[in-house]
Amino acid sequence: MTSKLLFDRSPPLGDMSVETFLAEYWQKKPLLIRQAFKNFTAPISADELAGLSCEEEVNSRIVIEKGGDHPWQAIHGPMDEAVFAKMPETHWTLVVNDLEKYIPELAWITDRFRFIPEWHLDDLMSSWAAPQGTVGPHIDLYDVFILQGEGSRRWQISTQPVAEDNVIPDIAIRLQKEFSAEFEWILEQGDMMYLPAGVSHSGISIGESLSYSIGYRATSHADLVTDFIAHITNDLSINKTWQLPYHSQQKHPNEISPAAIAEVRRIFKHYLDPQHPELSRWFGCYVSDAKVDFLNECEQPVDSFSDLLILCQNSEIPLIRHPASRFAFTDDITPDASSKILFVDGKDYFVSKNFAYAVCDNRELNLQHITETCTEKEQRLLTEFYNSGKLYQFDVNW
Repeated sequence: MTSKLLFDRSPPLGDMSVETFLAEYWQKKPLLIRQAFKNFTAPISADELAGLSCEEEVNSRIVIEKGGDHPWQAIHGPMDEAVFAKMPETHWTLVVNDLEKYIPELAWITDRFRFIPEWHLDDLMSSWAAPQGTVGPHIDLYDVFILQGEGSRRWQISTQPVAEDNVIPDIAIRLQKEFSAEFEWILEQGDMMYLPAGVSHSGISIGESLSYSIGYRATSHADLVTDFIAHITNDLSINKTWQLPYHSQQKHPNEISPAAIAEVRRIFKHYLDPQHPELSRWFGCYVSDAKVDFLNECEQPVDSFSDLLILCQNSEIPLIRHPASRFAFTDDITPDASSKILFVDGKDYFVSKNFAYAVCDNRELNLQHITETCTEKEQRLLTEFYNSGKLYQFDVNW
Protein backbone atom coordinates (compact mmCIF):
# COMPACT_ATOMS: atom_id res chain seq x y z
CA MET A 1 0.00 0.00 0.00
CA THR A 2 1.22 3.52 -0.75
CA SER A 3 1.26 5.95 2.17
CA LYS A 4 -1.12 8.89 2.06
CA LEU A 5 1.34 10.92 4.14
CA LEU A 6 2.83 12.70 1.14
CA PHE A 7 -0.29 13.02 -1.01
CA ASP A 8 -3.64 14.83 -1.18
CA ARG A 9 -3.23 18.02 0.81
CA SER A 10 -6.58 19.41 -0.33
CA PRO A 11 -8.75 20.91 2.43
CA PRO A 12 -11.55 18.46 3.38
CA LEU A 13 -14.29 21.08 3.05
CA GLY A 14 -16.32 19.59 0.21
CA ASP A 15 -17.39 22.28 -2.25
CA MET A 16 -16.73 25.06 0.25
CA SER A 17 -13.68 27.27 -0.22
CA VAL A 18 -11.19 27.85 2.58
CA GLU A 19 -11.97 31.57 2.40
CA THR A 20 -15.69 30.93 3.00
CA PHE A 21 -15.00 28.53 5.87
CA LEU A 22 -12.65 30.95 7.64
CA ALA A 23 -14.94 33.94 7.11
CA GLU A 24 -18.26 32.31 8.04
CA TYR A 25 -17.58 29.29 10.26
CA TRP A 26 -14.16 29.23 11.94
CA GLN A 27 -14.71 30.09 15.62
CA LYS A 28 -18.25 31.21 14.75
CA LYS A 29 -20.67 28.31 14.18
CA PRO A 30 -20.85 24.54 13.62
CA LEU A 31 -20.63 23.00 10.17
CA LEU A 32 -21.48 19.57 8.74
CA ILE A 33 -19.57 18.35 5.69
CA ARG A 34 -20.83 15.18 4.08
CA GLN A 35 -18.07 12.97 2.67
CA ALA A 36 -15.31 15.39 3.62
CA PHE A 37 -12.99 12.38 3.28
CA LYS A 38 -14.35 10.48 0.30
CA ASN A 39 -13.84 6.72 0.28
CA PHE A 40 -12.30 7.02 3.73
CA THR A 41 -10.81 3.86 5.20
CA ALA A 42 -9.97 3.94 8.89
CA PRO A 43 -6.18 3.64 9.16
CA ILE A 44 -6.25 2.06 12.62
CA SER A 45 -8.49 -0.72 13.93
CA ALA A 46 -10.26 -0.94 17.27
CA ASP A 47 -7.84 -3.67 18.37
CA GLU A 48 -4.83 -1.55 17.43
CA LEU A 49 -6.27 1.40 19.33
CA ALA A 50 -6.84 -0.78 22.38
CA GLY A 51 -3.28 -2.11 22.13
CA LEU A 52 -1.91 1.43 21.95
CA SER A 53 -3.85 2.38 25.08
CA CYS A 54 -1.96 -0.32 27.00
CA GLU A 55 1.38 1.40 26.46
CA GLU A 56 2.79 3.29 29.44
CA GLU A 57 3.47 6.62 27.71
CA VAL A 58 0.16 6.85 25.83
CA ASN A 59 -2.56 9.23 27.04
CA SER A 60 -5.77 7.19 27.08
CA ARG A 61 -9.00 6.91 29.02
CA ILE A 62 -12.23 4.91 29.11
CA VAL A 63 -15.61 6.43 29.92
CA ILE A 64 -18.36 4.04 31.05
CA GLU A 65 -21.82 5.57 31.15
CA LYS A 66 -23.60 2.43 32.36
CA GLY A 67 -22.39 -0.94 33.61
CA GLY A 68 -19.33 0.31 35.48
CA ASP A 69 -18.73 0.79 39.19
CA HIS A 70 -20.88 3.92 39.05
CA PRO A 71 -22.45 6.12 36.36
CA TRP A 72 -19.92 7.93 34.18
CA GLN A 73 -16.95 6.00 35.52
CA ALA A 74 -13.61 7.18 34.10
CA ILE A 75 -10.58 4.89 33.84
CA HIS A 76 -7.24 6.38 32.89
CA GLY A 77 -4.54 4.43 31.08
CA PRO A 78 -2.35 2.59 30.66
CA MET A 79 -4.96 -0.09 30.10
CA ASP A 80 -4.46 -3.85 30.16
CA GLU A 81 -6.35 -6.98 29.15
CA ALA A 82 -8.02 -7.21 32.56
CA VAL A 83 -9.54 -3.72 32.10
CA PHE A 84 -11.04 -4.61 28.72
CA ALA A 85 -12.24 -7.99 29.99
CA LYS A 86 -14.48 -6.21 32.51
CA MET A 87 -16.08 -3.84 30.01
CA PRO A 88 -19.86 -4.11 29.52
CA GLU A 89 -21.26 -4.88 26.07
CA THR A 90 -22.63 -1.37 25.59
CA HIS A 91 -22.38 2.26 26.80
CA TRP A 92 -18.60 2.73 26.97
CA THR A 93 -15.92 4.55 24.97
CA LEU A 94 -12.13 4.33 24.65
CA VAL A 95 -10.29 7.58 23.86
CA VAL A 96 -6.61 7.89 22.81
CA ASN A 97 -4.86 11.24 22.32
CA ASP A 98 -1.83 12.25 20.22
CA LEU A 99 -2.21 9.50 17.64
CA GLU A 100 -0.15 11.29 14.99
CA LYS A 101 2.77 11.55 17.42
CA TYR A 102 2.78 7.86 18.32
CA ILE A 103 1.98 6.73 14.77
CA PRO A 104 3.55 9.33 12.43
CA GLU A 105 2.00 7.59 9.41
CA LEU A 106 -1.32 9.13 10.45
CA ALA A 107 -0.07 12.69 9.94
CA TRP A 108 -1.67 12.65 6.49
CA ILE A 109 -5.00 13.23 8.25
CA THR A 110 -3.90 16.36 10.12
CA ASP A 111 -1.99 17.60 7.06
CA ARG A 112 -5.32 18.01 5.26
CA PHE A 113 -6.08 20.84 7.73
CA ARG A 114 -3.05 23.03 7.07
CA PHE A 115 -5.35 25.91 6.07
CA ILE A 116 -5.28 26.48 9.84
CA PRO A 117 -1.71 27.27 10.99
CA GLU A 118 0.01 23.98 11.75
CA TRP A 119 1.61 25.37 14.92
CA HIS A 120 -1.92 25.88 16.28
CA LEU A 121 -2.73 22.14 16.01
CA ASP A 122 -2.92 20.21 19.27
CA ASP A 123 -3.40 16.57 18.30
CA LEU A 124 -5.23 13.83 16.45
CA MET A 125 -7.46 11.97 18.89
CA SER A 126 -9.40 8.77 18.23
CA SER A 127 -12.30 7.25 20.08
CA TRP A 128 -13.79 3.79 19.72
CA ALA A 129 -17.29 3.35 21.11
CA ALA A 130 -19.31 0.26 21.93
CA PRO A 131 -23.00 0.34 20.94
CA GLN A 132 -24.59 3.40 22.59
CA GLY A 133 -21.17 4.44 23.83
CA THR A 134 -20.78 8.14 24.62
CA VAL A 135 -18.59 10.46 26.67
CA GLY A 136 -21.67 12.51 27.54
CA PRO A 137 -22.82 16.09 26.79
CA HIS A 138 -19.98 18.56 27.24
CA ILE A 139 -18.19 21.56 25.80
CA ASP A 140 -14.58 21.78 24.67
CA LEU A 141 -12.53 24.92 25.08
CA TYR A 142 -10.88 24.33 21.71
CA ASP A 143 -11.91 24.20 18.06
CA VAL A 144 -12.31 20.67 16.73
CA PHE A 145 -13.07 18.77 13.53
CA ILE A 146 -14.69 15.38 14.17
CA LEU A 147 -14.29 12.83 11.39
CA GLN A 148 -16.30 9.61 11.33
CA GLY A 149 -13.95 6.71 10.64
CA GLU A 150 -16.09 3.58 10.98
CA GLY A 151 -19.76 3.02 11.76
CA SER A 152 -22.14 5.85 12.64
CA ARG A 153 -22.69 8.30 15.47
CA ARG A 154 -25.62 10.51 16.33
CA TRP A 155 -24.48 13.97 17.37
CA GLN A 156 -26.70 16.40 19.24
CA ILE A 157 -25.51 19.99 19.33
CA SER A 158 -26.42 23.19 21.15
CA THR A 159 -24.90 26.63 20.64
CA GLN A 160 -26.54 28.10 23.75
CA PRO A 161 -24.35 29.44 26.58
CA VAL A 162 -23.65 26.96 29.37
CA ALA A 163 -23.67 28.04 33.01
CA GLU A 164 -20.50 27.14 34.92
CA ASP A 165 -22.54 25.28 37.55
CA ASN A 166 -24.31 23.15 34.93
CA VAL A 167 -22.27 20.03 35.72
CA ILE A 168 -23.04 16.54 36.99
CA PRO A 169 -21.69 16.47 40.56
CA ASP A 170 -19.39 13.88 42.10
CA ILE A 171 -17.90 12.41 38.91
CA ALA A 172 -14.33 12.65 37.59
CA ILE A 173 -15.27 14.15 34.21
CA ARG A 174 -16.96 17.47 33.52
CA LEU A 175 -20.34 16.73 31.91
CA GLN A 176 -23.46 18.84 31.63
CA LYS A 177 -26.30 18.04 33.99
CA GLU A 178 -28.83 19.72 31.70
CA PHE A 179 -28.49 19.53 27.94
CA SER A 180 -31.06 20.44 25.30
CA ALA A 181 -30.08 19.87 21.67
CA GLU A 182 -30.90 22.47 19.03
CA PHE A 183 -30.18 20.15 16.12
CA GLU A 184 -28.95 16.65 15.39
CA TRP A 185 -26.58 15.12 12.82
CA ILE A 186 -25.84 11.47 12.10
CA LEU A 187 -22.28 11.07 10.83
CA GLU A 188 -21.44 8.17 8.53
CA GLN A 189 -18.00 7.00 7.46
CA GLY A 190 -16.12 9.90 5.82
CA ASP A 191 -18.51 12.59 7.14
CA MET A 192 -17.08 15.37 9.28
CA MET A 193 -18.32 18.18 11.45
CA TYR A 194 -16.62 21.30 12.76
CA LEU A 195 -17.39 22.66 16.23
CA PRO A 196 -16.07 25.99 17.54
CA ALA A 197 -14.88 26.20 21.13
CA GLY A 198 -17.71 26.38 23.67
CA VAL A 199 -20.38 24.59 21.60
CA SER A 200 -22.17 21.87 23.59
CA HIS A 201 -22.27 18.46 21.94
CA SER A 202 -23.06 14.85 22.72
CA GLY A 203 -22.26 11.90 20.46
CA ILE A 204 -23.89 8.47 20.83
CA SER A 205 -22.59 5.50 18.88
CA ILE A 206 -25.02 3.64 16.62
CA GLY A 207 -23.56 0.16 16.95
CA GLU A 208 -19.77 0.06 17.23
CA SER A 209 -18.00 3.10 15.79
CA LEU A 210 -14.62 4.79 15.49
CA SER A 211 -14.06 8.52 15.08
CA TYR A 212 -11.15 10.94 14.85
CA SER A 213 -10.88 14.43 16.31
CA ILE A 214 -8.51 17.07 14.98
CA GLY A 215 -8.23 19.52 17.85
CA TYR A 216 -6.54 22.90 18.19
CA ARG A 217 -4.79 24.39 21.17
CA ALA A 218 -6.80 26.43 23.62
CA THR A 219 -4.42 28.59 25.63
CA SER A 220 -5.85 30.63 28.48
CA HIS A 221 -4.92 34.27 28.87
CA ALA A 222 -3.61 33.37 32.33
CA ASP A 223 -1.18 30.84 30.82
CA LEU A 224 -0.01 33.30 28.16
CA VAL A 225 0.67 36.11 30.62
CA THR A 226 2.26 33.80 33.20
CA ASP A 227 4.60 32.21 30.67
CA PHE A 228 5.62 35.54 29.14
CA ILE A 229 6.41 36.97 32.57
CA ALA A 230 8.50 33.87 33.35
CA HIS A 231 10.34 34.36 30.05
CA ILE A 232 11.21 38.03 30.48
CA THR A 233 12.21 37.63 34.14
CA ASN A 234 14.31 34.51 33.62
CA ASP A 235 17.53 36.45 33.04
CA LEU A 236 16.54 39.65 34.78
CA SER A 237 19.25 40.91 37.12
CA ILE A 238 18.43 40.77 40.83
CA ASN A 239 20.05 44.20 41.05
CA LYS A 240 17.02 45.69 39.33
CA THR A 241 14.85 46.58 42.32
CA TRP A 242 11.79 48.69 42.91
CA GLN A 243 12.94 52.04 44.22
CA LEU A 244 11.14 55.24 45.01
CA PRO A 245 13.08 58.41 45.79
CA TYR A 246 11.46 60.67 48.36
CA HIS A 247 11.76 64.39 47.76
CA SER A 248 9.69 65.35 50.78
CA GLN A 249 8.44 63.72 53.97
CA GLN A 250 5.02 62.07 53.86
CA LYS A 251 2.35 63.34 56.22
CA HIS A 252 1.17 59.75 56.92
CA PRO A 253 4.05 57.24 57.28
CA ASN A 254 1.95 54.22 56.25
CA GLU A 255 0.30 55.82 53.25
CA ILE A 256 1.01 54.19 49.86
CA SER A 257 1.41 57.33 47.85
CA PRO A 258 0.29 57.87 44.25
CA ALA A 259 4.00 58.17 43.37
CA ALA A 260 4.65 54.64 44.71
CA ILE A 261 1.85 53.20 42.60
CA ALA A 262 3.01 55.20 39.59
CA GLU A 263 6.48 53.64 39.89
CA VAL A 264 4.97 50.13 39.91
CA ARG A 265 2.93 51.06 36.84
CA ARG A 266 6.08 52.30 35.11
CA ILE A 267 7.89 49.01 35.79
CA PHE A 268 4.95 46.91 34.60
CA LYS A 269 4.47 49.04 31.50
CA HIS A 270 8.13 48.56 30.63
CA TYR A 271 8.06 44.77 30.81
CA LEU A 272 4.47 44.07 29.74
CA ASP A 273 4.50 46.48 26.81
CA PRO A 274 2.80 44.76 23.78
CA GLN A 275 5.69 46.15 21.71
CA HIS A 276 8.27 44.45 23.93
CA PRO A 277 11.13 43.27 21.68
CA GLU A 278 11.06 39.80 23.25
CA LEU A 279 7.36 39.15 22.67
CA SER A 280 7.60 37.69 19.16
CA ARG A 281 10.53 35.46 20.04
CA TRP A 282 8.83 34.29 23.22
CA PHE A 283 5.57 33.55 21.39
CA GLY A 284 7.31 31.50 18.71
CA CYS A 285 9.11 29.44 21.34
CA TYR A 286 5.89 29.09 23.35
CA VAL A 287 3.65 27.81 20.55
CA SER A 288 6.33 25.53 19.10
CA ASP A 289 7.09 23.90 22.44
CA ALA A 290 5.67 20.39 22.31
CA LYS A 291 5.66 20.31 26.15
CA VAL A 292 6.01 16.50 26.09
CA ASP A 293 8.76 14.59 24.28
CA PHE A 294 7.24 12.05 21.90
CA LEU A 295 10.37 11.62 19.79
CA ASN A 296 12.30 8.37 19.56
CA GLU A 297 16.06 8.21 19.34
CA CYS A 298 17.53 8.32 15.85
CA GLU A 299 18.25 4.77 14.71
CA GLN A 300 21.14 5.73 12.43
CA PRO A 301 22.77 9.01 13.53
CA VAL A 302 25.13 10.82 11.17
CA ASP A 303 28.25 12.90 11.77
CA SER A 304 27.70 15.51 9.08
CA PHE A 305 25.26 16.87 6.55
CA SER A 306 27.13 15.14 3.74
CA ASP A 307 26.60 11.84 5.57
CA LEU A 308 22.90 12.64 5.81
CA LEU A 309 22.75 13.36 2.08
CA ILE A 310 24.48 10.09 1.26
CA LEU A 311 22.18 8.18 3.61
CA CYS A 312 19.04 9.56 1.94
CA GLN A 313 20.40 9.14 -1.57
CA ASN A 314 21.47 5.55 -1.01
CA SER A 315 18.23 4.51 0.67
CA GLU A 316 15.98 6.60 -1.60
CA ILE A 317 13.78 7.16 1.46
CA PRO A 318 12.47 10.73 1.91
CA LEU A 319 13.29 12.90 4.92
CA ILE A 320 10.16 13.94 6.80
CA ARG A 321 9.32 16.37 9.59
CA HIS A 322 8.18 14.23 12.52
CA PRO A 323 4.57 15.06 13.52
CA ALA A 324 5.62 15.19 17.18
CA SER A 325 7.91 18.15 16.43
CA ARG A 326 6.58 21.66 16.00
CA PHE A 327 8.09 23.88 13.31
CA ALA A 328 7.16 27.54 12.82
CA PHE A 329 8.80 30.78 11.71
CA THR A 330 8.37 34.54 11.76
CA ASP A 331 10.11 37.61 10.39
CA ASP A 332 8.60 39.94 12.97
CA ILE A 333 11.94 40.75 14.63
CA THR A 334 14.48 39.73 12.02
CA PRO A 335 17.02 42.33 10.85
CA ASP A 336 16.18 42.10 7.14
CA ALA A 337 13.65 40.69 4.69
CA SER A 338 15.89 37.80 3.69
CA SER A 339 15.98 36.20 7.15
CA LYS A 340 13.50 34.50 9.46
CA ILE A 341 13.44 33.17 12.98
CA LEU A 342 12.79 29.44 12.87
CA PHE A 343 11.18 27.87 15.93
CA VAL A 344 11.52 24.14 16.52
CA ASP A 345 10.20 22.52 19.68
CA GLY A 346 10.56 25.63 21.81
CA LYS A 347 13.96 26.77 20.51
CA ASP A 348 14.73 29.57 18.06
CA TYR A 349 17.25 29.86 15.22
CA PHE A 350 18.07 32.73 12.85
CA VAL A 351 17.94 31.32 9.31
CA SER A 352 17.41 32.46 5.74
CA LYS A 353 13.85 32.76 4.48
CA ASN A 354 14.52 30.05 1.87
CA PHE A 355 15.58 27.64 4.59
CA ALA A 356 12.53 28.44 6.74
CA TYR A 357 10.21 27.84 3.79
CA ALA A 358 12.02 24.63 2.83
CA VAL A 359 11.62 22.98 6.24
CA CYS A 360 8.19 24.34 7.12
CA ASP A 361 6.06 24.49 3.99
CA ASN A 362 5.93 20.74 3.33
CA ARG A 363 6.29 17.67 5.52
CA GLU A 364 8.73 16.08 3.07
CA LEU A 365 12.04 17.93 2.69
CA ASN A 366 13.63 18.35 -0.71
CA LEU A 367 17.24 17.87 0.40
CA GLN A 368 18.65 18.46 -3.05
CA HIS A 369 16.91 21.83 -3.31
CA ILE A 370 17.94 22.78 0.24
CA THR A 371 21.57 21.91 -0.51
CA GLU A 372 21.67 24.45 -3.33
CA THR A 373 20.75 27.38 -1.08
CA CYS A 374 21.48 26.64 2.58
CA THR A 375 24.50 27.78 4.58
CA GLU A 376 26.90 25.59 6.54
CA LYS A 377 25.10 26.64 9.72
CA GLU A 378 21.77 25.52 8.25
CA GLN A 379 23.32 22.22 7.15
CA ARG A 380 24.44 21.65 10.73
CA LEU A 381 20.90 22.43 11.89
CA LEU A 382 19.46 19.79 9.56
CA THR A 383 21.97 17.27 10.88
CA GLU A 384 21.05 18.19 14.44
CA PHE A 385 17.31 17.90 13.70
CA TYR A 386 17.83 14.49 12.12
CA ASN A 387 19.98 13.12 14.95
CA SER A 388 17.43 14.31 17.53
CA GLY A 389 14.49 12.70 15.69
CA LYS A 390 12.79 15.93 14.60
CA LEU A 391 13.46 14.83 11.03
CA TYR A 392 13.33 11.16 10.12
CA GLN A 393 13.28 8.90 7.11
CA PHE A 394 9.86 7.65 6.17
CA ASP A 395 9.35 4.81 3.72
CA VAL A 396 6.33 5.65 1.57
CA ASN A 397 5.73 1.94 0.97
CA TRP A 398 4.28 1.03 4.35
